Amino acid sequence: MSDTNSFVRLRLRELKKLYRRASIWVDRTLHGVEGDKVVFSSFQGRGYNDNPRFISERLHERCPQAKIVWLMKQDAMAHAREIAPDYVKLVRARTTEAFHELATARVWVDNFTKNNLLRHKKGQQFYIQTWHGDRPVKKICYDEPMWAKGPYRIEERADRVLTGSKFGERMYRTAFRYNGEYIAQGAPRNDMLVRDDPDGIRRVREKLGVPQGVKLLLYAPTYRENTEVIPKRAQMDLMRTLDRLEQKTGDRWLCLFRAHYKSQGIDLEAVKDRLVDVSKYDEMTELLLAADMVITDYSTAGTDFILRNRPALFFVADWAEYISTRQVYYDVHDAPFMLAEDQDGLEALIDGLTEEKILRNCRDIRDYFGIYETGHATDAVCDYIIEKLSPQRDVQSGTA
Repeated sequence: MSDTNSFVRLRLRELKKLYRRASIWVDRTLHGVEGDKVVFSSFQGRGYNDNPRFISERLHERCPQAKIVWLMKQDAMAHAREIAPDYVKLVRARTTEAFHELATARVWVDNFTKNNLLRHKKGQQFYIQTWHGDRPVKKICYDEPMWAKGPYRIEERADRVLTGSKFGERMYRTAFRYNGEYIAQGAPRNDMLVRDDPDGIRRVREKLGVPQGVKLLLYAPTYRENTEVIPKRAQMDLMRTLDRLEQKTGDRWLCLFRAHYKSQGIDLEAVKDRLVDVSKYDEMTELLLAADMVITDYSTAGTDFILRNRPALFFVADWAEYISTRQVYYDVHDAPFMLAEDQDGLEALIDGLTEEKILRNCRDIRDYFGIYETGHATDAVCDYIIEKLSPQRDVQSGTA
């Protein structure tokens, strides 16, 4: 019986794919491509955020006649309606309406892998892949064995991929099997970090309700398979860490805790009076802008934060366990990171921080990855999109 049920489910999935592929073909054939429509998606519809958000909002400023559509998961729709501007059309992801929007859009902008049903782009359609960090530790897409045998990835046929480093350029050639051109200006979300605008810092801190004169430690561990369902305790002692920072600097410190969206987080009860849980905060980069120090483990947040020439510490107590579940691009011990493998080591790093050491470390990390973030990535992407937009509707024909 179980074999029969599995066979039926498989056939139903195949029929569903055929139906969607046919729907896409019909939409393209009957409706054509709207020359002024741009469809955005971030983290497979989980939010109105990250690189696509910065591009979307700047595009509207520069080209208000563009039709902007965002695809959202059902459970993210209500919040998106609260924060997205009125000019944004919100559509539930993976529905017939969503595939219609994609089939008839001039430009697609995404920061995650896109559905392979869309692999046959027609006529004057353009796909911009912004990804969500071009300096990861763990391997992605075709580079990751457990993903490599999956379905064909349309990232191979993207029209432009965004990069902010030589490391990212090399990675996308293998991870996406992409051989096209880059928009090599950096990540739009990182423009604010490169500029390090004091007014922007003040606005974010006010939004967070942080008192003046208080220093902020952002603790942002990345995703692990064993934290998806059951919360775990922080490997570092947050109370001791905050105490050590206060002893070192003479300032009061609070911790901003940011859990990965796929993780259930950690037990924070012991430090609840000195901690702000910002796991639901929409823009990670705004938190990086507000922070005075970052502690992470294997997240690209650390290599983004150094764009501000401020200290990023890497707490890697579970490195052996981490690499037992995922393959990695490099050993963190070979990178010029300020690493700690236990609480004593972390406090020693804090004690040894000087302005000169911080600046030198940030330069070393830039050199290691070949980082070239310019602070003008958002406009560079908008330049490309605006060049591709046109008021006419291109009628398409052909097979799906």
